[in-house]
Amino acid sequence: MARVSGLWVYQRFGRPDADAVTAKAQSHGLQWVTVEAVEGTQVLGRAWLGEMRRATRERGMRLGVHGFVGRPTPRPLPEANAFATAIDVARADFAIVNAEIQYETSPTPDSRDFTRRYRALKGDFPTYFSSFGRPEFHGRLNWAAWGNAGFWGMPQAYENLNPKLKPSLCIADWARFFDRAEIRPTLGCFAENGKPRLPLARLSASVREVTGLRFNVYRHGTVTDAELQALSQLT
Repeated sequence: MARVSGLWVYQRFGRPDADAVTAKAQSHGLQWVTVEAVEGTQVLGRAWLGEMRRATRERGMRLGVHGFVGRPTPRPLPEANAFATAIDVARADFAIVNAEIQYETSPTPDSRDFTRRYRALKGDFPTYFSSFGRPEFHGRLNWAAWGNAGFWGMPQAYENLNPKLKPSLCIADWARFFDRAEIRPTLGCFAENGKPRLPLARLSASVREVTGLRFNVYRHGTVTDAELQALSQLT
């Protein structure tokens, strides 16, 4: 089984055809995709979520839902409600919650409130927390609230933006709050703000430096066929 097993898919950049994107992912050995389903308190593109569910099931793939919460300000209870609804609409297999600077700088206990409400609605539903690359650099965020609520860690290991975010370093930092065995780092396959994408050799090496864990890719629309092909060879 390939070490790199999943792909992030967004609809804010234009909803891709469900069959095309899932077929592409599967052709490179990926077992799941996660689709943008939540923005704050809003559930997005319900019909498209249904199409992605159909397309993944036809190919024997898992489907996750992800979304960014906290913009413009955190509203943890309705945001947790929106995630629960998105899971139901997409008939998702897992979820990924992304709470960043708005939750980090909020003077109120939003991480605690979100996780309590979410777990009241979705119990032990498999859910990852994907926020920043290193807790060390974002100490005001209540990381423990997410780990204690049974969320798994999904660090944004974007070494392409900063060498301090290489996967091995992110994993060591996240393991202070999350079960290391369940951490699933996200590789940055994009260029941004003058920072180029990682060379293929380094991208592959960043996975090989970590033992026992699987990875995923950010994102459809920026990842290249060459990157997917190189990553598919890592077992």
